[in-house]
Amino acid sequence: MNIAADYVVHGMALVPLRSGKRPRAPGWNKRENVITDPKQASELVENIGLAHAYCTSPTMALDVDDLPKAKRWLAKLGVELDVLLDADDAVQIVSGREGRIKLLYALPSGCAPRESISIKETVLVDGEERQVTVIEFRCATRDGLTMQDVLPPSIHPDTGQPYRWGGKGDWRATPEVPDPLLAIWQQELAAREAGHNRRKSRLSLFKGVDDTPRQRALVGQMLGHISADCSYERYRNIVWAILSLGWKDAEDLAEEWCLTAPHRFEDVDFYNVVNSHDPSRTPAIGTLYHHAREGGWHG
Repeated sequence: MNIAADYVVHGMALVPLRSGKRPRAPGWNKRENVITDPKQASELVENIGLAHAYCTSPTMALDVDDLPKAKRWLAKLGVELDVLLDADDAVQIVSGREGRIKLLYALPSGCAPRESISIKETVLVDGEERQVTVIEFRCATRDGLTMQDVLPPSIHPDTGQPYRWGGKGDWRATPEVPDPLLAIWQQELAAREAGHNRRKSRLSLFKGVDDTPRQRALVGQMLGHISADCSYERYRNIVWAILSLGWKDAEDLAEEWCLTAPHRFEDVDFYNVVNSHDPSRTPAIGTLYHHAREGGWHG
């Protein structure tokens, strides 16, 4: 039995990937499109991802992008990352990239898949403020679809080396997420939900742009002249400007624009930006006019 089939036998749900980290097919994050059959799994020949939300026992990944910053952030909340890494049952997915760590956990019995969150910090890079990801709690999207993480022995697109298993534990006996870590995750989700509700309340008092065919055509033209392959600050401001329209499908329009640069798009980042939108303070349609004209639009 090959490793992919072995994963499925042990309750994992798989996502077929291209040679990098991107899923092969549209709708990959829906339950009906993941692979849970050992025979199908044995036929996979490229990279494979773990569909956290659809495993027999749902899983999550604690994904560390900046080790020193992640240690400091967790320590303030009473969790020592070094202790998690050195646990006798710790299961790591090792990419080989310095300062990057990924711990794999199972959710407690009866616990439904939880929304993923990303913890970011603002740093100065060449005199410009940028948002960098410190740590992520990865499992599902806000609407319950799965997130995925690349599994060994897939080949990392940057290093050209295979992912491998690390830690003192065994992936066949993935440990349950520690209670303190689960509590931090839940607290962050609760805080963000409260912020989301405040944003919705403010939005109900905010008059956006009339939803007419003419306005939709105008917005479509402007977005066609704004590249989503841009800095985080511009990406964030464009998403906020689209949301400021006040249209029922504004979030869908923003996501469609982001997906014009799929290599820059991450579900977690997108939902963080959406949830932090404040129509009383964040960029509005004037931002679209400005950047569209920079991109050559003459409307």
